[in-house]
This record gives sequence, structure tokens and C-alpha cells, in this order.
Amino acid sequence: MAFCEQCGTQLGERAAFCAGCGKGAPTIASEGMRERASSQAFADSTAASIDDVSGYPEKWRQRFAVIEKAGGERVRWWRWPEGKQLTGKEKRLITSNLWAFVFGPFYYLYLGMWRKAITLSLLALVIDVILGAAGDVLGFPVDRFLWVVSAIIFKQCANVDYYRRAVLKRNEWW
Repeated sequence: MAFCEQCGTQLGERAAFCAGCGKGAPTIASEGMRERASSQAFADSTAASIDDVSGYPEKWRQRFAVIEKAGGERVRWWRWPEGKQLTGKEKRLITSNLWAFVFGPFYYLYLGMWRKAITLSLLALVIDVILGAAGDVLGFPVDRFLWVVSAIIFKQCANVDYYRRAVLKRNEWW
């Protein structure tokens, strides 16, 4: 097992960042030929990304490290491949973003993710229309609470979406 050079936290098998301090993890190539080849391929694909995030604030580097620990780009709030290994604080680092909760699509635009801002806004609008219609049919007024739906969608997705943009250099619609 590998450990972080800066804080001593145990690193995951393919972690690109330390979950404790956010420092980029060195590649380890002494565990056999097959593992060395796969870790080298992984290192080659993430080496530029690790160097690129060194200019980000500590809070973002920690978020990126926890996202790596939870399964990398496959992480979404409804599906965490390595979710059982995460603490409550680590889960909050992945799914909680106060700025995204308050400002929603404007925060996404600020981060340069206009495609995702449009997609998530349309998704929230569709959900709001469905919930509004269901509330009208059931006779339950939901109009005062519909803003919460879009706020939660943006809050839950912002950190992983920004990880995909900043670390993986992908700016997708979904």
C-alpha cells in the first residue's frame, strides 16, 4: 500500500490525489509487471491533470481527492462505487456545495460549465412542471417549494461536474 508523502494518509489503489490533504499521489511501479503497466497507463492519463490542479485552492484539491477515492468520474450522488469506504465528511465534500445551492446555474456559468447549466436547468424545469401538475391534481400546493428541487440538483452535482471539467478536461452536456 502507498501512503501520502505529505500527511501519511493511506492512498487508494489508483488514487491520483490524497484524500487527507489533496496532494497529488506519486505513481508506484514496483508491484509487478501487470500492475505496473496499468498504473503507468493511469498515471500517464492523469499526470497532466494532477499538475494542473496544483493551482486550485486547497478546498477544491481536497474535493478532487475524495472524488478520486470514491471512484473518480463514475461518481454521482446516487451511485458511489466506493461509497462504503467514505466517511460522512468525505461524502459531504462530494455532494455539498453551498454556492451551487444558492446560485444554481449562475454558479455553473461562473465556473465555465454553461452546457451543464443549461442541461440541469432544463432537467429542473421538467421536474418542477411534473411536481406542479401532480400538486394541482392532488390539491396540494407545491409552488412555494419547487425552487428546492433545482437547488438540490445543482448542489449535488456541482463538485463532480467541476472535477470532470478541471481534472479530466471534459466539458460535456451531461
